[in-house]
Amino acid sequence: MSASCPPLLSSLLGAWARAFVAAMLMALAACNGTAVVTLTSTASTDNFLAYRVALVSVQLQTSGGGSGLTVLPASTTVDFATLTNLSEVLGAMPISKGNYSSALITLDYSAAQIIYDNGSVDGVTLTPVGATGQPLGQVTLTVTLDPSDSFSISSKGASQLALDFNLAASNVVDLANSTVTVTPLIAASAMPIDSKLVRIRGALASVSNTGATPAATDTVNTSGTEGLFSTDVMPFNSISKGTGALAIVPSDSTAYEINGVASTGSTGLGQLGALTTGTLTVAYGTLVAADQAVTTTTDGITSTTSTGGSSTVTFSATQILAGSSVQGSDLDRVSGVVLARSGDTLSIEDGTVVARDGTVSFIAGTTTVIMGANTLITALGTDGTALSSLQQVSVGSVIDAFGVLTSQASTSAVLDASAGRVRLDPVAASGVVVANYTDTAESTTGLGLKLAFLDGRAVAPFDFTGSGVGINPYVVDTPSLDLTNSTVGVPVIATGMTGSFGVVPLDFSATSLLDPTTIDAVLAVDWGTGTAAPFTVYNSSAITLDAKNTSIGTRHQIQIGAQVIEIIGSTTDPIIVPSSTTSNTVFTIGHSAKSTTENFNTYAAFIAQLQTELKGGTLATGMTAVGPYTTASYTLNATSVTVFLNN
Repeated sequence: MSASCPPLLSSLLGAWARAFVAAMLMALAACNGTAVVTLTSTASTDNFLAYRVALVSVQLQTSGGGSGLTVLPASTTVDFATLTNLSEVLGAMPISKGNYSSALITLDYSAAQIIYDNGSVDGVTLTPVGATGQPLGQVTLTVTLDPSDSFSISSKGASQLALDFNLAASNVVDLANSTVTVTPLIAASAMPIDSKLVRIRGALASVSNTGATPAATDTVNTSGTEGLFSTDVMPFNSISKGTGALAIVPSDSTAYEINGVASTGSTGLGQLGALTTGTLTVAYGTLVAADQAVTTTTDGITSTTSTGGSSTVTFSATQILAGSSVQGSDLDRVSGVVLARSGDTLSIEDGTVVARDGTVSFIAGTTTVIMGANTLITALGTDGTALSSLQQVSVGSVIDAFGVLTSQASTSAVLDASAGRVRLDPVAASGVVVANYTDTAESTTGLGLKLAFLDGRAVAPFDFTGSGVGINPYVVDTPSLDLTNSTVGVPVIATGMTGSFGVVPLDFSATSLLDPTTIDAVLAVDWGTGTAAPFTVYNSSAITLDAKNTSIGTRHQIQIGAQVIEIIGSTTDPIIVPSSTTSNTVFTIGHSAKSTTENFNTYAAFIAQLQTELKGGTLATGMTAVGPYTTASYTLNATSVTVFLNN
């Protein structure tokens, strides 16, 4: 053989190998789908100002016990206290088609910051401990899905997996010792388990056909604007990029804030298209699932035509932030609720600082924000017009302030926003109705509340000096909202904006209202070391809680917004029935010794398994239920039930 033969053979083999690898990669890609994983939390009757824990990893496991697929790009800190009204997209990553029956989730409490709201300015810092009082470090949970409905990934399809960290089920607070006993419980379902607003954060990849009329064959959107793709999902405030992509579909009414400038529709999409690849974006909206079988590409956008085949998930955006409206561009950011205002200086307690380099700090004390004549005031979801004055920022306002940090320590910080801007976010006002108002001249209606919470925080430490606000009554304007069930003496939760600072009598303007028929009540009970008979009845129709059980521990309440109903001493046992008005349900059995949870999409499957397991030496140690509560019948219509067992 001549000396030239080996190089030739090598070349041929190299070309063949490259072709083989390319073919294999194409074959593997054809077998892949997309896993869209979200995380939320369920509120507790114990109110937390902060519940910051490291989410180390989330891994999916196949039904055959195959190795896990990593969802998170890296460990990141999550404040579960801020997730009770929101779901966060953890990742949208390529995944081999198949059935995934469980998730391995690791949390790290070593440097946790858990602050209980006792009504004081600073709250009470709690030390997390395990069941035997030991210091808590890393905890790994095995979260199994409904055996009859595992997380299924199909070729070229996308499916959603919903995770829910249950604060009520996971924590028992001991104020006497400033500790919280933690037994983490995470529910999971391959079906949607709530209808919360969804947030996705990531780096901008591309914007297609900005503001142009869609092509007739475009199946992504026909509303006059087209979809952007946000790749490298970076959940919460993570600086690590993940893999995969999720289509974000805006509409003509989508509100934008880009580098501090607000706009809507095609104007905003055009401004988004002018940004460079990699610019940070945050979108709020809903995940939309549809059947799919055929994938096409039009105008650079990959989309799927619904044919009743495998599923796909897209993101329908109502609000989009980008550029320095997220972070960066030589601006630092402070987020939190305003507890006091003096002149143009704001005081925020337990705020979050995001430095221009992306570093995140929780300030367990007072952060001062200084506004000035050149501070721009905007509101998320407005039509692009800056608000008229600094007075729009009042006590109780939830804000994102952008400016320059002039000082920062662990318990204090100062942000100079005199040449920056302040964005107003929606805030929830919770209280009990003490009066109904009608202003015939102005054609408006409203409620007077005995105010209990603003942005989920007890109202006691708020300093309303100079604001013109009273907390009893706290006047809430409710234009065009249904007040049929908002009668005197009942709890309500209004979402909207605080009134202007120093302006009376309007304290709050509501855009939505929850009353006792729509508020999700939270029932929380624990039985200390456990009980073999927590219920007088638990069958395929209902669970009747034994209110006279002598093993009931420190928690025994039903909380409906600002109203608390004690279970102990009740002459009638509370009844929990499965909700008949929604399919967004999940029912969970937790095993504290094994650090596992079993999840069921239907109440029937849950109760059948509970009847099998709650016997012999197995004891129930805790229970939670979430859903509207009817006081007259002592009945909670549950969308979620958890029962913790001691095994």
